Amino acid sequence: MRSFALFLVLLLAFGAEAMLSAATKKRAPKSKPNFLFILVDDLNDWVGWLGGHPQARTPNMDRLAAMGIRFSNAHTAFALCNPSRTALLTGMAPWKSGVHGNEQDWRRSVQLKGKLTMPEFFKAGGFTTAAAGKVFHANHGGPEGRLTGWHGGRRGFELESAWDVRFPQKGVQIADLPVHTGQNFNGLNIWHWDWGGIDVNEEVTDDAQTVGWAGRFLAEKHKKPFFLTVGLYRPHSPWYVPKEYLELFPEEQMLLPRVKDDDLADVPEIARGHVRPGSYHEQITSKGLWKSAVRNYLACIAFADAQVGKLLEALMKGPHADNTVVCLTSDHGWYLGEKQMWHKGRLWEDATHVPLTLVVPGFTEPQSGCTQAVSLLDLYPTFADLAGLKHPSHLDGESLVPLIEDPTAVRAKPAVTTSDGGEKASYSARTDRWRYIRYSDGSEELYDHQADPEEWNNLASLPEHTSVKSDLAAAFPQVWASASRPASECKMPASPDGSMNFTLQAGDVLEGADAPQIEGCGFDLEARLDYRAEVDRDSTIAHQGDSSDGWVLHFYAGTPTFTLIVNKQRKSLSLGELKDGSVTLRAQVSGGGVVSLAVIGHGEAIDQCPFPAGFPTQPKGELRVAQSFGPLTVKDFPNSTPYDGVIHHIWMTVLPRSK
Repeated sequence: MRSFALFLVLLLAFGAEAMLSAATKKRAPKSKPNFLFILVDDLNDWVGWLGGHPQARTPNMDRLAAMGIRFSNAHTAFALCNPSRTALLTGMAPWKSGVHGNEQDWRRSVQLKGKLTMPEFFKAGGFTTAAAGKVFHANHGGPEGRLTGWHGGRRGFELESAWDVRFPQKGVQIADLPVHTGQNFNGLNIWHWDWGGIDVNEEVTDDAQTVGWAGRFLAEKHKKPFFLTVGLYRPHSPWYVPKEYLELFPEEQMLLPRVKDDDLADVPEIARGHVRPGSYHEQITSKGLWKSAVRNYLACIAFADAQVGKLLEALMKGPHADNTVVCLTSDHGWYLGEKQMWHKGRLWEDATHVPLTLVVPGFTEPQSGCTQAVSLLDLYPTFADLAGLKHPSHLDGESLVPLIEDPTAVRAKPAVTTSDGGEKASYSARTDRWRYIRYSDGSEELYDHQADPEEWNNLASLPEHTSVKSDLAAAFPQVWASASRPASECKMPASPDGSMNFTLQAGDVLEGADAPQIEGCGFDLEARLDYRAEVDRDSTIAHQGDSSDGWVLHFYAGTPTFTLIVNKQRKSLSLGELKDGSVTLRAQVSGGGVVSLAVIGHGEAIDQCPFPAGFPTQPKGELRVAQSFGPLTVKDFPNSTPYDGVIHHIWMTVLPRSK
């Protein structure tokens, strides 16, 4: 029955292609068309129309690509989920927003304050904004399928105000998986990266639930134009997929990616950091799992493609077929052993290159294509143009409309991708022919895609390419903006008694000499905030230091907790579980060797410090507010997440050093 259902979805997609193509030829969209934005997670170029893998089965994505324009040279601004999605949805490049990590809550960036995200922009422009599935950064919720936790959990870094309607519910991005990660199907014992077939009905999977809701939305009439974003989680890990999709890909017939044995011999040392004993590549190849990994990734792509087919069917059968812009892309690519890499990150083609197709009724020509290098940053201004809305001034991308009008037009600027951030930032520039990478230490790679599409031969050292490198390097930013306030806005003048005072807010980072100097000192912390157990029960309010020495003010299993760590030894004070509402916490370390934690109206705990007087050492790590993990290790606190709610104030006073 399941195989027949899969066949039916593919058959209906043929009809959807014909209907949408006919609608495209009939008439142009109205001044404010609807939008169906499909964002697939971790999808590389292994789709049929891009030819990334010869065994890929993506008939629905291929047909959608044939209905409009295919951008075959599209690239992400950052090859990690959170910074990529932040760039795409805010329209600001990572080096402008300062967002470059998966655990970094993009909503705390001072660079993004007051700047409308894409859905907020459409909401302000008179559209009904709707979302289903992962749009902003989120993940599967770990082995417990938690709402919040590592990488934000199933809620993630959601922006509730962006949406008029939300599935699965307000404040939650991803429906619970029918089978939680950590099953260890593949034997690697890596809980967040597992794969295997699951014996469940397709309709109960998180993605099918998402698509089912979106299909019902598309079937309804709406008073206003809508901006509907559908986030498909597959092929993100875990690669748990209904078994009938695995049956499409017999493991013994799987073709591995084309690789070169000495591929890394000519790349800089900084680019080879992933090659080490116990690496993912070593584990997979030593256990004979490479074909198994390829098989399961392809099966997840085929599953995601079937969901795309359902969306197209719902659109075609509903009342919006002739006036809905459809766009499909991914947040970034994925490595499956190329250059001995797995997962994402780095600046090579396999991680930066993504599918991008756009169908605009009455405007895009079916079967058209563009080979110019474009960026996902270009989508925000493109959508604004197609909606007839004026661009916000903060956008860093360029509208794709000129390329839709003339796909042979030449773009002057390359597509730029970055990795890491700040002083550690490295950059890649991609054109229709070249990829140039310049790392943070000044080392380089240069590839000619006309002769070397696999990026096997680094030409950076050849003098005849000096001008090519110079031209491409001109697109690299000269400054990396900080997502945090400058220290001068956090640190107050010293008090007459020698105390140092800090007025802090979510997103603050104080490093080095700017961090509170607490060695030999007592200190007080006071935080007033709005607590919601549903999202804040395992969250970090503020911390300083690392897992060797430091302190953390946090919630653990719903209880206010103050944790001190000295020489890797941890001591915690906790109070009873809180109810939702406004709460004021005060934590103290006295110069006389006493530690206390109080919650106004809730209680107080006092104990002896694990040291006799003042904090004994200066923590090496920085002070951070509402950011994980700090001194809390992933092993001991796997569900820790940045504090998600409103922080009215955090005050810290460092008392004069004990004499």
